[in-house]
Amino acid sequence: MKSSLVQIALYAGLSYIANETKCLANPSITTLVDLANCFNKYTVQKDYYNMATYSAAQPNTTQLNSWGNLITSLLYVDNNCTSVVIPPSLEDIYTVSSFYSYCILSEIPVNEMGFYNKGWGLFVVPSSRTGIKRNIHLAMPHPLFDFITPAQAVSIFEMMGARSLLISGRHRRAYNSPTDCLPSTKWTTYYRTDPTHDVNEPFNDANRAIWAWQNVNGGCPTSRCAFIQFHGKSPTTCLYDQIFLSSGLRNSTWYTDDVDRPIKRIQRELKSEDSFRTWNISLPSDSSCALTATNNVFGRLINGVDESNVCNEAATAEVSTGAFVHIEQAHVAAFPDAYAGWKRVLLAAFEPA
Repeated sequence: MKSSLVQIALYAGLSYIANETKCLANPSITTLVDLANCFNKYTVQKDYYNMATYSAAQPNTTQLNSWGNLITSLLYVDNNCTSVVIPPSLEDIYTVSSFYSYCILSEIPVNEMGFYNKGWGLFVVPSSRTGIKRNIHLAMPHPLFDFITPAQAVSIFEMMGARSLLISGRHRRAYNSPTDCLPSTKWTTYYRTDPTHDVNEPFNDANRAIWAWQNVNGGCPTSRCAFIQFHGKSPTTCLYDQIFLSSGLRNSTWYTDDVDRPIKRIQRELKSEDSFRTWNISLPSDSSCALTATNNVFGRLINGVDESNVCNEAATAEVSTGAFVHIEQAHVAAFPDAYAGWKRVLLAAFEPA
């Protein structure tokens, strides 16, 4: 594989070296966290794109369909990562590799600036179904912006035996142009490369493929299934909350009624976790924090909004199941000494897969 990738680079007349060569074939990289941190260096940086380069980095129709199919294929893997066939439209862009007990879908080429050519995302699944302990899909939409590295999401994925992990390959402001999906306000601008607010981000297409796969493979009963996004908040935002949990809904009796929901169980387990006992861990019903993810387009989809309307229609409590969990954190909650606590919390909050 290594030699074939180099040949592709030489054939194209480019000076880059494939990131797969630099990360997956690096003998000093022996942990999944180290591997993800290596790939993180290729994340498309803030302000990199203009209209032309952004358009060139977006998938065409064939590539978009292949991208979703590739994500779906990986979710079916059991003991043979390389059995997944890369569609012809993606074979020079993405590769599937085995890394210890995981299958890694990663982008191959790096451009002359040292960033991903495309930046559609990094996807990881356990290579064997026996490695899946919880039917939880984890995602990190905002690399470099929320956290410098994806170490927290990767560590929790690995420690709890989650079903999948998706990490965006672009800074949320890689293309510093407002999205057409959600209207900006005088306080907030939503950007085209922010996958939580733009339906055309390939990260979003990957999320939708995972959601569709889950729906035809037992659905997502919330006693044992959820889609969890990890975010990091500014130290000056929601100042008194170390962890703020929401499900894409504002303050509502939905958070306080007698119905069992993932977000209530997670809050309860977080509050009972010894290492977090001094923290303020809130829901929208407990806090004035505005980071409720009501404009998160994937959250809207999971919460029952039709895919064609997620840009202009908010979710309602009447149809939201709670399968979408949005976690905003202070930096202290994402430090390595908190990982074991997060593992215990999420294992306790969900039934085994």
